[in-house]
Amino acid sequence: MPSRAESLYFRDINRYEVLTDEQERKLVKAVQEGKPGAADTLVTANLRFVVSVARRYRGRGLSYLELINEGNIGLLKAARRFDMNMNVKFISYAVWWIRQSIQRALFEQAGTVRIPPNKISLVNRFRQALDKNQGDWHKTIQMEEFRDHEQDIVDVMDKLRGISLDAPIGSDKGDDDNMKTMKDVLGEEPNQNGESERRELAKIIDSVMQNITSREERILRMYYGLNFSRQFTLEEIGNELHLTRERVRLIRDRSLRKLFKNPQSRAKLYPFVADSQE
Repeated sequence: MPSRAESLYFRDINRYEVLTDEQERKLVKAVQEGKPGAADTLVTANLRFVVSVARRYRGRGLSYLELINEGNIGLLKAARRFDMNMNVKFISYAVWWIRQSIQRALFEQAGTVRIPPNKISLVNRFRQALDKNQGDWHKTIQMEEFRDHEQDIVDVMDKLRGISLDAPIGSDKGDDDNMKTMKDVLGEEPNQNGESERRELAKIIDSVMQNITSREERILRMYYGLNFSRQFTLEEIGNELHLTRERVRLIRDRSLRKLFKNPQSRAKLYPFVADSQE
């Protein structure tokens, strides 16, 4: 149950309406032109998105509002740096800055070994892929996502090798009951949704499923692990449906574009799928 401070904050940000695509384009243009207040307006319109992202990092050493505040800092950086010529949606650009800001704050308060959050994220994804490939290092490192980052992966894993994931870190107050571990800080990779996140995403997709075909629905459900015990890779889905990996990717992206046409649906879906593209 949210605290009084959290409830007041959530009530406050609910006053801001979700931007339409046209409103967002005009606002981004105003930010680029340096118009006073434009960046702040762009930020306030996306505060609820930050709340959705911050939710995934709860219980790792910072309060919910502290996480949200760090995410808001990242959102503001994104608003000031975004360029319409990037040919991506603002929120899909901003999610990287939001997560980076939150992850940096978690690592700083944990007082653990200093490794850039993006490299920790890379190694988390590599470990998950390694598990799926039954420990086959060569097969995993040759995957498109990792083949150009082998040295980074090796370097980070070397740094972490001497650190037990269950060893206490970041506390000099003698408070054993509230001691955090490396595992607590790392947590789950954001695009590997926990059970509660999968249930929430399933509800959202169920509510807009009439806009996509049965094959598109099946691909989304398999890819995000909805009504399945796990998430499937593009290759696995292709093998199941007798399609190429690239064909599955195209169908997945097309179905997501259909779902994103509705601004309300897009705002709800982005925290789950913005960074999950293979």
